[in-house]
Amino acid sequence: MIRPLVALLAALALGSTQAYARCPDLIFSAGLEDFVDAPNCDEEAARFLTMATFGPSPAEITRLRAIGYDVWFQQQFAQAPTLARPFLEALQAGGTVLSQGLRQDRWFTTAVYAPDQLRQRVAFALSQILVISDRVDTLSGDILGVAEFSDILASQAFGSYRETLEQVTLSPQMGRFLTSLRNNGAANATTTPDENYAREVMQLFTIGLTRRNLDFSPVLDAQNQPVPTYDQIAVTNYAKVFTGWTYSGSASFGNGQANFLQMMCFEANHNIQPKVLLEGFTLPGGANRCRPDLESALDVLVNHPTAAPFLSRQLIQRLVTSNPSSAYIQRVANVFVNNGSGVRGDLTAVVRAVLMDSEARNSPVGAFGKVREPLLKLTAIWRALEAQPVLADRMGTQNPEGAFAQRHLGAATVFNFYEPDYQQPGPIETANLYSPELQIINESTIVGTGNALRSRSQDAYVGMATPPTDGRPLVNLAPLIALVPSAAGHGALIDELNRRLMYGSMSPQMRAILLTMLANRPTETPLDKVRQVVSVILLSPEFAVQN
Repeated sequence: MIRPLVALLAALALGSTQAYARCPDLIFSAGLEDFVDAPNCDEEAARFLTMATFGPSPAEITRLRAIGYDVWFQQQFAQAPTLARPFLEALQAGGTVLSQGLRQDRWFTTAVYAPDQLRQRVAFALSQILVISDRVDTLSGDILGVAEFSDILASQAFGSYRETLEQVTLSPQMGRFLTSLRNNGAANATTTPDENYAREVMQLFTIGLTRRNLDFSPVLDAQNQPVPTYDQIAVTNYAKVFTGWTYSGSASFGNGQANFLQMMCFEANHNIQPKVLLEGFTLPGGANRCRPDLESALDVLVNHPTAAPFLSRQLIQRLVTSNPSSAYIQRVANVFVNNGSGVRGDLTAVVRAVLMDSEARNSPVGAFGKVREPLLKLTAIWRALEAQPVLADRMGTQNPEGAFAQRHLGAATVFNFYEPDYQQPGPIETANLYSPELQIINESTIVGTGNALRSRSQDAYVGMATPPTDGRPLVNLAPLIALVPSAAGHGALIDELNRRLMYGSMSPQMRAILLTMLANRPTETPLDKVRQVVSVILLSPEFAVQN
């Protein structure tokens, strides 16, 4: 039974189903009447919020329709970041023993309730490009250190990608994960500089393996072969750049963990040789070059011609669709190159370009869309069903990976839980399409995630005599129950859940099946009917695909 579900999910991701209209088209928007910069219906608003936040809520759908896209963006860009480290530090000061589980729980609280939804959603996307992992938390300070890394991404979500990359590079958590921390470049060092971060900052964080045109098509040489972006010489030289850095406040280069939140450079341990970088840039040798070398090397990477399409494509994949057209990538890449004021890598402009592109806003066609990753299914459910915490600042979800096959900042490798170029074997691979999220979806994870989603959607205000002891929030099913006083309300219930959870994309076939299911349960209470319909929707392949 499960294997056909995986195949059906792949077929839906391939775009083999019809795209259903979510609301009437604005027939007179071409100058015959004033066009309002706002969603034309609730379903359109919900679709946008599914891309731009951790899920649409009834209140946010109404608010977006009232204020329009432009004001919504302005308000989101102005929102201060909701930070994790100060919250955890306050818990610690009150006597709580910190754990990565508490940090995970705090992330869920932020994802579901924080007002800076766009900032946090972009930070989550960045965390899957600029990857670290809490799996290296063998030292007590790492819990706050990982929280600080998360806060860096949130604070920089609308900033400069170049500045973001520098802060990430100088994070002790990145230094420990990719072994640039205490990378010794001293003249008397017994080993050559570690190449781990040097390789990944190019391959994964900035330019990839293949040189690209602005539309992400590969640059080809005279033999019609892809041109690589870098070679081993570049790796060796970049490894020399990232030498001399250790924990800030350390008494010596090789000992002590004085500050888990910052790094500092010991010039005596920085490689002083000249360094040949990319695109013909060479750094001079000599003393006191630790920070200048690092800054210049990062400048070269972010200004590399391939950085714009490489990063633009991944942000589109994380927020909108796994298979953006080459024109879509180029439009966003052009904004990355120049935000309109001569600034490169302005994430505020890039994020807006990703979400407001015509390809994102128009009705989906072809292979448009993406499989919802498991964590985003959970946050979408909690927001759509107006979940309220049983315990203040607790979501009762400290170790989600067992049920959801992923957790925030917890991937086993720097390649994230899934890779942007993953192709599900079968029709998707044959069509040369990409399906990153399907890399962690299989028979086991479908069952585990489905059971977990069903459980968390059943914890309702109504009908729950004893709240969950683990602090899971209770969902508000009362407005849905009110729609089902009799069989006549079945259609209204399904339509409301279609609006909240599927932004109007439910197929007529699925709606008919749900109506038949409810009609065959005449003796069930309205609460039981609501729970049944919610469960089936959450387990359906149609809900699993965001398009």
